[in-house]
Amino acid sequence: MAERLGRSQGKSPGISEVTLAHIYRAEVQRSTNWRTRLDTTTNWAITTTAAVVSFTFSSATSPHPTLLAGAMLVFTFLVVEARRYRYYDIWARRVRLMESGYLVPLMRREPITVDFYSAMASEFTRPRLRISALDSLVFRMRRTYAPILALLLASWVVKIDIHPVPATSWGELIARAKIGPMPGVVLWAGWVVSVGVFFWLLWLGTRAPLPATELRPPSRRGMVSLSEPFRRVGPAGQVQLRSQPPRIRPARNEDRLA
Repeated sequence: MAERLGRSQGKSPGISEVTLAHIYRAEVQRSTNWRTRLDTTTNWAITTTAAVVSFTFSSATSPHPTLLAGAMLVFTFLVVEARRYRYYDIWARRVRLMESGYLVPLMRREPITVDFYSAMASEFTRPRLRISALDSLVFRMRRTYAPILALLLASWVVKIDIHPVPATSWGELIARAKIGPMPGVVLWAGWVVSVGVFFWLLWLGTRAPLPATELRPPSRRGMVSLSEPFRRVGPAGQVQLRSQPPRIRPARNEDRLA
């Protein structure tokens, strides 16, 4: 008993490799679960868009406000998914931290630095959201929801133009957009504002940095031939190795521990 008390009063031995392995497995599972929730919201948006477009263009008498309701519903899914992505980024950052700070040095036969354990302690002591709501919204829209919303906005214009018969003037297009007591001018003004917000979000997406947990596309200086993968396969399916070892790209600043 006295020996245990003496050990507890001394310096902590730190985290063991077994404990770190269990933590890594738990964080990978948690990030996978949140990634599945992101895919679920995307499936809702795709299913809603397919159902709305199919119903609206199935008959000339189908009401056009269904497309507007579908666009509003898809945008709601986008807001929900952007919120989920902010929490997914927390767990994905932890996985990336353990991979770059612990596993990579072991593979390179380098010592584990104290910065890794300090960063892990700070991450578990006070977890916080690293991505703002607007950045998350812009990123998810650029990656997934841009073509879905563009399809709904364009389908509404096409529906008004061709049903029940093709329109012959701008006045007829404005008159067809009427919904109950709401004049068509108001609907067209709302459509123009929605398109403006759509392109504004896309413009923000081109300027916003890519989150640290996302994979960056490889940069190639020239075109790669389609037969390149088959040139490395020798007779009897044996893979031909290069005469020189591949060059290891130095780690970028964002890949290193802060």
